[in-house]
Amino acid sequence: IKKKFTSEQEIINFKTEIIASLQDQFSGVLIDVKYGLPAYKNRNKPFLLPAEKSGYQEVDGERITQLEYSANELKKLGAGGVKLLLNFKPDGKTANQQLELAKEVGQDSAKENLPFFLEIVTYGNKQNSVVRSVEIFLQNNIRPDVFKLEFPGDEESCKKITEKLGEIPWILLTGGEDFELFKSQLKEAIKNGCSGFLAGRALWKDLLQLQQTEKEKFLKEILPN
Repeated sequence: IKKKFTSEQEIINFKTEIIASLQDQFSGVLIDVKYGLPAYKNRNKPFLLPAEKSGYQEVDGERITQLEYSANELKKLGAGGVKLLLNFKPDGKTANQQLELAKEVGQDSAKENLPFFLEIVTYGNKQNSVVRSVEIFLQNNIRPDVFKLEFPGDEESCKKITEKLGEIPWILLTGGEDFELFKSQLKEAIKNGCSGFLAGRALWKDLLQLQQTEKEKFLKEILPN
C-alpha cells in the first residue's frame, strides 16, 4: 500500500512522527519551512532551513537553483544554520552561475553569523563527479562550514575528499538510496573521514508503503537503530 497524502496537515503529521521517533538520535535536523517547521515546533535541538526553492529551473537541459529565502529570513524563523542545495554539472554551461550563487549564500550566511551547509548534487557524467565538484568549489574559494555530498563511489574517493577538504567537515546525503545500501555507504564513508550524515528519503521512504502496525514497528525499532 503506497501512502497518498490528502491534506497539508497529513504531511505535517507524517513528518512529526518521523522526527519524534528520532528525537534522541540526532544532534540537529534539516527541515523545510512549509511542512517541517510546523512539525518540529516545541522541540529543543537546532535545525537547518533551506535557502533555495524546491526543485530547480531547467535551461537547455541544465539545472539552475533559485533562492527563496535570505539568511536573515531563515534566522527570524529560528534556523540555526542555512542549507543550500546546488544541482551541479562540473563541465556544464551553468557551473559558474551555480558557483556564484554558492558564494552569495555563503557570504549572506556569514553576515548573519549562521553556519552554511552546502549540498552538492551532481548530474551528467557521474564518473568522479563528486570529487571533481569538490575540487572546483575549493578552487573558487567556496568553503562552507560543512559540505553535504553524495557517496563518491568508493573508499579511495572518500579518502580524496577528506584530504582535499582538510579541516572542513563533510557529511553524506542519501540521494534516495535504499536504507540498507545507504547504511553500508555511510559506514565506508565514515571510516574514511566523513563526519556523519544528513539524510532524508533513505530513512523514511519505506514508511509510505507500510500499514499502521508495520509503520509503528519501523518507527520504534528499525529507524532509530
